[in-house]
Parts: sequence; C-alpha cells; structure tokens
Amino acid sequence: MSSDPLSNFGCLDELIQVIYQSVNRFVVLSTVSDDKWNIHLGLSGPEGRWWHGSWTAANVVKVVGSKASDHLIESFAEKLAEAFVEGELIVGNWSPDEGAEIKLSLGPMSKTPMHVPLVEMTQADAASHATSIFLEIALQAQSKKCKLHAPSVTYPPSSSLLSADTTVKAQVSSTASASTSKDTPAKTSHKSKESVASAKLPKLQVANAEAQEEIKSLKTQLDKQKNLKRMVSPPEKTAPTVRHPKGASLANPNKKARKYQAIEFESDGE
Repeated sequence: MSSDPLSNFGCLDELIQVIYQSVNRFVVLSTVSDDKWNIHLGLSGPEGRWWHGSWTAANVVKVVGSKASDHLIESFAEKLAEAFVEGELIVGNWSPDEGAEIKLSLGPMSKTPMHVPLVEMTQADAASHATSIFLEIALQAQSKKCKLHAPSVTYPPSSSLLSADTTVKAQVSSTASASTSKDTPAKTSHKSKESVASAKLPKLQVANAEAQEEIKSLKTQLDKQKNLKRMVSPPEKTAPTVRHPKGASLANPNKKARKYQAIEFESDGE
C-alpha cells in the first residue's frame, strides 16, 4: 500500500447527487483534497442548513486494512463512487434538531454499508461553502456563453466560423472540379453497382439451391406416393368376350335370326 491511500480516491472527486428522503430533499457533494475525502450535505427549503463530514487516511486504513494494495483501495473507492452515482444514499439518524448526530450512509442495503459522520456547519461556514460552489458554476458557465444550463444549440467561437467558411469554399471547389470530369463518378457508380450485385449474387445462389433442393424432395415424395398407390390398388378386370350362338339375331341375341326365301316369278311363256 502506498503512503497515501487517498491518492486512489480520485473517482470520488467532484460528484453531486440529490437525496429524496421522506418530505425532505438534500443535495450532497463529494470532493477529494490532499488529505481528506470530504462530504457536504445541504437541506433544501426555507430552513436550509449545511453539514460537513470527512474521511482521512486513517479511516480508509481502518476499513481496508494496513496491508491492502493500491488496487484493492482503488476498487473500494470505485464501489463507493458507484453507490454515490446510483443514488444508493440515505441520511442516517436524521433529525432537524440542532446538534443532532447524523451521517451519510453509502450502500445502505449492502452487507457492509459505509458511513460518514456529519456535523452541522455554522452559518458563516455554510455561506462560504455555498459561495465557493456558485463560483465553480460561474467559471464553468463561461464556456457556455455564461448560461447556467447548456443551451440546446451550441454557438461555435469565431475561429470555428472561419474554419467552417474555409471548409465550405473547399467543398464548392471540389464540387466544381467534379462536375468537369463526369467519367470518374460514372465509373465509381458502375463499380458500386457491381459490388452490390456481387454481394447479392451469393444470396441468390443460395436461395436458388434451396429451391432446387425443395423441388427435388417434393418430386421424390410424389414418386413414392405413386408407387405405393400402384401396389395397394387391385388390378383392373377386363370384361370377358361373349360369343353369340350360331344363328342368333345380331340385334337381339336371345332370338333366332329370321330366314328369308327368295321369291321366284314364272315366265310369260308358260
């Protein structure tokens, strides 16, 4: 372990969070100095007040042990920062009474929650701390046109406008030169179309192969069904040939055919 465990607490510097507890609303700030991890807690409302608490290197060693490595201390600090960012915070032993011993608890639902005891600040100290916070906000707002909140549309500085004008002129020049040479865009477009077509070709080949395979499977099933039908269905019987009895009528085979005699006529000489 290094001689300064707090050197691994950088992830807890300049964090701010809101705590909603019962009907109260608190703002909590986390900062890291050379020798302390500082917590400031402010109560919102007409009876606004401030509390302050801190951890020194001795508090860190008491939790992680004197033989803990820097990696272990850094992991411990990251867990505290994660609980802070995720809003896993409560004000323990909360009481609005003056002189009440309250504390900030990080990860209250975990197996080993961490606690930072808080002491109420005097009015002068509270006002001084609030002023320092507003000073930090004002300094950061200078890069946002002195807006407290970042505007939806950012305004680039004058140097950016000059560079943008140069970029526009370069684009106009490139467009003019491109219009004089039409062959290159045509070739590029042709190549792009060929690349798209070549990219689609394997997909079409795969789809065609799958369709052919499915057709082949359907034909095989159809042939099997035809063969099975032939094996199951009985052979067709042919009607026997009926021979008509000799001398029977062709129109009605059950009756005999009529016999006709030739009519002879006598000659005039007789």
